[in-house]
Amino acid sequence: MTRYIVRRLLQFIPSMILIAFVGFVIMELPPGDYVSNYIRAQALAGNQDMVAQEAALRQQFGLDQPFLIRFANWTINLIRGDFGISLATRMPVSEIIGSKLGATVAVSLCVFILSWAIGIALGVYSATHQYSKTDNFLTTISFIGLGLPDFLIALAFLVLAWQLTGQVLTGLQSPEFIGKPFSIPLLLDFLKHLWIPVTAVVVTGMAWVMRVMRGNLLNELGKNYVTALRAKGVPERTVIWKHAFRNALHPLIGALSQTLAFLVNGFVITSVVLDLPTIQVTYLDATQAQDLFLAGTILTLIGFLVLLGTLVSDLLLAWLDPRIRFS
Repeated sequence: MTRYIVRRLLQFIPSMILIAFVGFVIMELPPGDYVSNYIRAQALAGNQDMVAQEAALRQQFGLDQPFLIRFANWTINLIRGDFGISLATRMPVSEIIGSKLGATVAVSLCVFILSWAIGIALGVYSATHQYSKTDNFLTTISFIGLGLPDFLIALAFLVLAWQLTGQVLTGLQSPEFIGKPFSIPLLLDFLKHLWIPVTAVVVTGMAWVMRVMRGNLLNELGKNYVTALRAKGVPERTVIWKHAFRNALHPLIGALSQTLAFLVNGFVITSVVLDLPTIQVTYLDATQAQDLFLAGTILTLIGFLVLLGTLVSDLLLAWLDPRIRFS
């Protein structure tokens, strides 16, 4: 297994280079670049002095060089740990991502843990009580969760919170706590804001996990090996949790690569609507502004999470199913 993991990790390098290259190509497709868009905005504002500095700005940011040279230089610096400078803010990309990482991890991990824990538990219960009133109720709730976008649910919770508390709970902190050191009141204020985005995204995520789990488990419970186990007098709890449940987890584990990427690239519209200080909003702004190095770094991070999630899912599948062998 160790050789398998090492081989897969070595495959990360060409895969990451390919992902970064495709991302740079996509960023080059729209007409112009960050400097041309910035100069156009300055010209519309009547700032002709800045218009005369277009060539100097392009040289300062290295945008006067051919695409392949810019990509090669950025890739080499990325390997060294230098992610470059954001064209829009003139700040190091590492500082921008670092400042957003805490909020992103807090929201995303809560969403991931709650969605999967609740979704799997309800999916198992729904499958083992097929066509009961509870199953019909959970099925209806899951269809509603799948049909409603998470940003619309977030807006409903935002209005509800305003009616109950008289406060508009956007962001993850009240203005008076921004930049303050950690304290119990700050933590309570953070939790007061956190429940809206987490609950909104959990509703949709939980609905998907529950539907997948219910369908997979029903499929497993109808197979011949389950019938044979029941005929041998194996307890129903053992049949469900030791045999059918493990096999029903396979499709969910296989989707883990997209799930890890969702931690950085998911619920973008909800993040914008609620003004969350997360990487999702930063990535959207960087893409719209053609902030090449910031958007490219975040895209590379998303690609790394996809590859890492694929590796983790393969290892978990081999642990769940002894029939799977490493090669």
